[in-house]
This record gives sequence, C-alpha cells and structure tokens, in this order.
Amino acid sequence: MENKRSRAPDVFVQVLVGPRGILKMGQIWLPLSLILAAGGRVDSPPRLGAALWLLYAVLSKGLSAILVNDLTDREIDKRAGKVRWITSLVPPTGIMIPVALQLTGFLALLAAGGDIPVLAAFMVSVVIGILYSVPPVRFKERGIWGVFAYPLSAAILHVLVPWALFRPAPSLLFLLLTVVIVEKAVQILFHQVVDFDSDHEGKVRSFASAAGFDKAGRALRIVLAAALAADAALLFFIVREMKASPPFAWLAGLACLLGMAASGLYVKIIAKRLRTSTALTDRLPWPYLGLSYTLFNALPPLLFVAQARREPEMWVLAALSALSLIGVSANAIAYDPRR
Repeated sequence: MENKRSRAPDVFVQVLVGPRGILKMGQIWLPLSLILAAGGRVDSPPRLGAALWLLYAVLSKGLSAILVNDLTDREIDKRAGKVRWITSLVPPTGIMIPVALQLTGFLALLAAGGDIPVLAAFMVSVVIGILYSVPPVRFKERGIWGVFAYPLSAAILHVLVPWALFRPAPSLLFLLLTVVIVEKAVQILFHQVVDFDSDHEGKVRSFASAAGFDKAGRALRIVLAAALAADAALLFFIVREMKASPPFAWLAGLACLLGMAASGLYVKIIAKRLRTSTALTDRLPWPYLGLSYTLFNALPPLLFVAQARREPEMWVLAALSALSLIGVSANAIAYDPRR
C-alpha cells in the first residue's frame, strides 16, 4: 500500500498538471475552436457532445503515446535521472494502460458520430505514434524520419480527426495542418537540441545526435522561421474571419499584441533580472514564443466565447480551454526540460 500511495502524487502531477500529461494535448483547442466556428456536418449528437467525446479521444491517444514512449525509454530515462510512474508498474499492467486508453479513444469517436474517415485517421495517428517509439521501427532514432513522424502523427490527431468529424471547408484543413506540423517540428527539434549531450552520450540516434549539434541548430532556426510565418498567416485568417464581429476581431488582434509584448518583456528583462531564464527562453526567440502561446492558448477561449453568443453550450468549451490556458501558463513559467 505504501508504494501505491507514494506513486499517486507522481501520477497526478505527470498526468493532470504536468507538462507531459493532458496539458501537452492543449494544441487541440485552436483547431477545434476554428473548426466549430466554421460549421460542420455533426447535428446529432449535439456539437458539444461530439466535441467532448473528441477531446477524450485526443487526450487518450496523446497520453497513450507518452506512456508507450516512457515504457520503451525506461533505461534511457533511468540513466538521465527521469522518473516516470508507468515504469514502476509490472510490465503487463504498464502495457495494458496505453492499450486501454487507445481502445477507449476509438470508442469515444464512435460515440461522437465518427465515420470511417474519422476512425481511419485516428488509427493512422495511433500507429505512427507507436512506431515513433517502439522497435524495430522506432522513428525517433532514425534521424530525420523522427522529425517528420512526430509532427505528422500530432497533426493528424489534432487537425485531421476533428476536421473529418465536423467537415468544414477544405481550405481550413490545409492551413491548420501546416501550422500544427511546423509547431510540432519546432518542439521535437528543440528537445533534441536541448537533449543533445545526453542523447549523444547514451547513443540515442535522434536527428540531432546523428546530424550534429550545429546542423540540428540550423534546422531548428529554419523550422522556427516557417512556424512564425505560418502562425502569422493563421492570425491574419482568424482576424479576417471574425470581421463579422468587430469587437472580437479587435480583441483577437489585441491579445496577440499583448502576448508578444509580454513575451518580449519576460524574456528580455524579467527573466534576466530574476535569473529565471530556461532553455525555452534562451533557445527560442521571444516573437515565436509570444505568437505561438497566444494563438494556441490565449485565443481559443476567446473564440469559444464568440461562438457562445449564438450557441450557449460553447461556454463549456470556453471554460475548459481557459483551464488549459492557466495550466500551460503555469508550466511555461516553471519550465524544466529535464522533466
């Protein structure tokens, strides 16, 4: 019983409030808010019900992918001093948890009214996520393939699955896929650069480890430029689409300006004076941090509020996305790449 009690706080922190739990799937909020705003085919069950089932499916797949990665990286994480609660369980139990999550995620999409395209997209994301970590494929140790596989799996889950469920205009699909792919590419390259020394020492054949620190750094800068351009294009799209509601269009633009200003102020002044700089603020430029944070975290609650004027049930999604915003903000301030 003592082991179970001592494990419970780790499970709570890593799954519910930590950066590697449900908050890591926070990028679903922006695509979902824009897709619902554009209208869709789902009338029954109600859109809120379909959205909630979808959110569970996204969270279950995302958490299962993290747990599969933890199980396969057991020895690597142990050498790096990282503690993962799933590895403290006996292997059969540890394996059954991600399997159960994936199965219930599939069933949730059925409950949401998902048809064959929805379910097929979800399964493709699941398979790529498994192959990213599990031998013999293990994309994460196959150089550039890992840099492609991780963003592709995430983009299918966060964009293609909800788009296939609600079916708005195809132009929105292309824009959101582009934005999420480059955002996730930034994330994976950033972590590979930060983990370069430990990966190189542990002979982990990530892209950064295989290409070298300098080439990985150049690749990260190129992807960062692409992400900034894609984020700016998406912001322009959002403001343009909200022109029918001028107050919300102005609020969206103002939120991004304030986010950029706050990012610059924190990175350039506050973090340096208080000595709270992290690998995140040291290696990623503040314009990108501010724009990405605002787009994916601060704008979704505002977009849901705009929809709630016509569809009151959207207040539920506005509240949930606001909670995600609070959690992501707290984790960003206390960011630690070793967790």
